[in-house]
Amino acid sequence: MILRFLNGAEAGTSDLPSILEPLPLPLKTPAALPRVRVRGYQPADRDAIRALCCETGYLGNPIDALFQDRELFADLFTKAYLEHQAPWAFVAEDNGRVVGYLLGAVSRSFELQLLRCGFVTASRMVLRLVAGRYAGHPRSRRFVRWLLTAGFREQPRHPANAAHLHWDVEKNYRGRGVPQQLWAAYAARLRTAKVRQCYGAFFSYPGRRPELVYSRYGFSVFDRKRTTLFEPELTDPVEVVCVHRPI
Repeated sequence: MILRFLNGAEAGTSDLPSILEPLPLPLKTPAALPRVRVRGYQPADRDAIRALCCETGYLGNPIDALFQDRELFADLFTKAYLEHQAPWAFVAEDNGRVVGYLLGAVSRSFELQLLRCGFVTASRMVLRLVAGRYAGHPRSRRFVRWLLTAGFREQPRHPANAAHLHWDVEKNYRGRGVPQQLWAAYAARLRTAKVRQCYGAFFSYPGRRPELVYSRYGFSVFDRKRTTLFEPELTDPVEVVCVHRPI
């Protein structure tokens, strides 16, 4: 469920955030919404991106039932990108309102930056857990335990020297061309920087197999791992699937 990018060359690093929600790519690309435009990330977009991350973090729905601490959830999944790879982030806006985002990363050092941010965030979760912050919400306590004991182990392998992408789109804008616009902007930047491949990850379970749609767009499954994150709420097995494609 989660997100890292590495470039195959040093070019582009100066050009310079799944629980991954899958790329909602339809079999036939719809016409893009005329009001929506995609542009590069600006610092003023930070709060909107963090809010959207929390609104879609539970399989496309608000994260609160799974983990009530929105501040630290947003830190876990966006902070490293926005602090260290901001020039690789894009937003989709409608009348000035952010309705989707794509966070990318290409730096060879991003893995360490992501781990460092994740460690700091997990440490803050533990401190809040011990202080009783989640005493009234057992599911939040279980989320922290999962993160510390199984989260890393349940991540699939990803290709080396590849860029990564993580995105979210507001529910009313899914399947309406917005993800395709975000991907087009990111792919163009990757090609300019001579990055040769990229990957992403998402949740897959019976009745919802995004990898079947991804394959029609040149993505192939690189690895998959079963995750226990959504147990016992979901009885069907859920996997984190890593998909990969050349640029």
